[in-house]
Amino acid sequence: MEVRHLRYFLAVAEHLHYGRAAKALNMAQPPLSQQIRRLESVLQLELFERSSRRVALTEEGRFLVDAAREVVGQADHFENLAQALRLGEAGRLRIGFAATAMNWGLALKLREFRSMYPAADVIAHQMAVADQAIALQDDRIDLAFTVGGLNYENLEVIDLAEEPMRVVLPTDHRLSGETSIRLADLSAETFLGYRFDDHLEDIIAAACYRAGFTPRVSFQGAQSHTLLHMVSAGYGLGLLPACDAKMQADGVVFVDLEPPIPTVRISVVRHWRRLTPLGARMLELLDADGSPEAPHSNQQYRFPLEP
Repeated sequence: MEVRHLRYFLAVAEHLHYGRAAKALNMAQPPLSQQIRRLESVLQLELFERSSRRVALTEEGRFLVDAAREVVGQADHFENLAQALRLGEAGRLRIGFAATAMNWGLALKLREFRSMYPAADVIAHQMAVADQAIALQDDRIDLAFTVGGLNYENLEVIDLAEEPMRVVLPTDHRLSGETSIRLADLSAETFLGYRFDDHLEDIIAAACYRAGFTPRVSFQGAQSHTLLHMVSAGYGLGLLPACDAKMQADGVVFVDLEPPIPTVRISVVRHWRRLTPLGARMLELLDADGSPEAPHSNQQYRFPLEP
């Protein structure tokens, strides 16, 4: 017995007429009659009373109608779900992200994505960039939203934005009222760092080197918001991507740097040979809309990348 036999049974049960049921099923009447007879043979039950004038459900047929509707409904749901999975409209999307990517606008993108694909289950994990690379390799996430860079040959990077770095100062710092600051003017200052991305630390160290000094780092926290609170407490200053200014912290101020301004890439990364339909939908959304604040470069890179 197949689901199609139950569809035939329900059509005849609804119309109580083989001709009208066959028309509704877009098939000829004789094959429909044969399929109903075959179903009755399999079930070893008569489902319909037949006469020259009318077709009626037997007592057993009436009992089976609701069960047939439930099975057909479940089969329809199964087929619709399979189609949605194939088209990238349902299923599970696993992403890893750095906090700065959320500040850049990833949260808005996720909201838009969930609105477009309500049947999709999005699972998001905040992870260090290096951990995201490993998770992509191990097939524990489908997409990684990173800051800085990676260096794995089987990963593909799509750059989303180039974020300028800004100085984070205590509000009572002597330079906190300036509209912009030369990095060289901070050579005597104590810098605070956060070790979630060695590549970002390298960008900051290289910028300071070009400005003529090596930064003196006295503290390294796990997250950027920890750095903000340490700056507020007067332990030093920091350099963060401009989008991190969206994080609220009392007692700190973000100030622009004068050129040359170090920048970091906000990127989405995928495994070179592995992309789920839902992952492809997310990439389509990012490609169609671009970044929330700047045009999308739409450039794809194969690792390794130069900083």
